Amino acid sequence: MNKIQIKQNKKFGLASKSPRRIELSKMLGLSFEILNSSDAEPKPVLNESPVDYVIRASEFKVKNNDNILNEFVIASDTIVSLEKEILGKPINKKIAIDMITKLNNKTHFVITAISVLNTNNKSITSLVKKSKVKFKNWNNSQIYKYIENNDILDKAGAYAIQDNNNSPVEDYTGCKLNIVGLPVCNLIELLISNQVIEKTNLPKNNICKLIESWQEREGSNP
Repeated sequence: MNKIQIKQNKKFGLASKSPRRIELSKMLGLSFEILNSSDAEPKPVLNESPVDYVIRASEFKVKNNDNILNEFVIASDTIVSLEKEILGKPINKKIAIDMITKLNNKTHFVITAISVLNTNNKSITSLVKKSKVKFKNWNNSQIYKYIENNDILDKAGAYAIQDNNNSPVEDYTGCKLNIVGLPVCNLIELLISNQVIEKTNLPKNNICKLIESWQEREGSNP
């Protein structure tokens, strides 16, 4: 796979354990250190909007990790929002089944926030991407089969669009990589604005399409 040619000025720390976010960042040819988070992720508070929460969670991650040397730290958080209810990652299969059952035959939103911390001046810049997802109308047997045969415990809403025909997703509107967990267009915009990378002549939408095609061709399932 040929990497996209991006001129990088500074290495950064990526505060993420997500194999999807790590792989998508590597597909851009970026150089970064993977950082471990030092604290559990924050929980939503009463009457907090999904957008406000996902930004708060993302900004929490850039501030709470084991970074020592990197001038910039990047973190991201993705949630599923169903009629203002926030669905994060299920902690067990029972909760996963409950989540898929709630989402079944309905439309919801996937919201991702990416944050960049400048460790020199402590400033944080964040961007949010929202996509709309429509679920198939599955029966209980199909739901149970999906949960049993797919790795869903580390995924918001207990599903992955990149499971392709096995996925409960019927249709979507907006950025597919946002639903995967990292809207590359927002990441590039933040890296450019913080002068971590040089501005690329390749449009951001084209980069997203290239990455999607790489995944399809090489069987990538981040």
